[in-house]
Amino acid sequence: MLPGLDFFHATAGGGLAARGISLDSWHFVVLAVVAVLLCHAATRSVARQLVLAALSACFLSFFLNHWSQVALLALLVVGTYWIGAVRIWLADRLPAWPLVLLVSVIWLALFLVKEPGLLGTADGGARFQIKLVGISYLMFRAIHYICDVETFEHRSLLRFANYMLFFPTLLAGPIERYNRFAPQLDAPDFQYDALGTLHRIANGAIKKFVLADNIAVWGIAALPDAAHYPRPLLWTGVLLQPLLLYLDFSGYCDIVIGLSRLMGFQIMENFNRPFLATNIQEFWNRWHISLTSFIRDYVFIPLGHFAIYRLKPRWHFLSSMAIYFLTMMLIALWHGVTWGFFVFGLLHGTALVGYQIYRRSVAPRLSPGVRTFINTSALATWSARAATYCFLAITMLFWKMGVTQSWHILQRLVGL
Repeated sequence: MLPGLDFFHATAGGGLAARGISLDSWHFVVLAVVAVLLCHAATRSVARQLVLAALSACFLSFFLNHWSQVALLALLVVGTYWIGAVRIWLADRLPAWPLVLLVSVIWLALFLVKEPGLLGTADGGARFQIKLVGISYLMFRAIHYICDVETFEHRSLLRFANYMLFFPTLLAGPIERYNRFAPQLDAPDFQYDALGTLHRIANGAIKKFVLADNIAVWGIAALPDAAHYPRPLLWTGVLLQPLLLYLDFSGYCDIVIGLSRLMGFQIMENFNRPFLATNIQEFWNRWHISLTSFIRDYVFIPLGHFAIYRLKPRWHFLSSMAIYFLTMMLIALWHGVTWGFFVFGLLHGTALVGYQIYRRSVAPRLSPGVRTFINTSALATWSARAATYCFLAITMLFWKMGVTQSWHILQRLVGL
């Protein structure tokens, strides 16, 4: 299943059947062709905005099958836009703490709607059975708009609705920024390499529907009672899992970025050869870039500024390590509020902190010869890449299999 293709859901109450539309279905192909033609034909800004709104509504109709879903989505869009308008109206009169509180509430709400039983009976959302496609991406776009609304030159409810609900990126991103997206509603860019763009879409389809879907039978998640399989097969399944996820997710991104390009929109890239990373920090800078850059801009940097200006210098290093760890935990729990994701975040947060300690305290003390070998040797580079990939593959067990089963598989992998 594509990572990040999520729904706002709960556990109790009547059932709402989950629907959807696959990127390889004829429904999506027809919608994509119509979208490209209409976007080329709609030359005026207002017409273009209305066309995009209609296309996104058509796409959403495959996912929304109850009035409560429509109402919730409308409330999220209109409510976010209204909060932004209040921020602009109050301007300098509004202190910083209400914004921090609001963003914190949105984060908490995201965790609760992704896992309605998180607080047991205290979570009122668990009493309802509601599904909303792309809730994580919608929430992040809402946070971005609320935080930076004062810097945007082009604002209207229709523009904002198109930004929130732009159908190519609604399911799993990338998480585009309003200040990049909104101007393209007025000035679309149709100066592109059509053949190259179509080639990218075709490559994305091959990645996702040919390679990922067919190799998935060898992934660790496809093996029931995986701990009972032979060790070589387990190692194969574990080591394939990051590659499978990359082919699936990057293939999706290639399709939607290419489609957006044909519609006149330049959407940010989401991957930059992540398996060439030689350490865990570099990996996260190359993987799901729209997510990690969002966490950097709206969590890491604000907390870093607070630590620098509010804490004494002797606490700066310790606070920076805590911020690195916190941001990694948020990235993990954003994907899913489960113990498996918690352990995944714990391990990656620890690795990220460990790399910072190595970079700041250990590396400067190495001899010049060792530093030269590490920085220039192909053997050291590829060894670091292999170690980073293996760490990702092993920790992804907790992401896919949960804590208990992952522990049994790890014992089996090392022969215990």
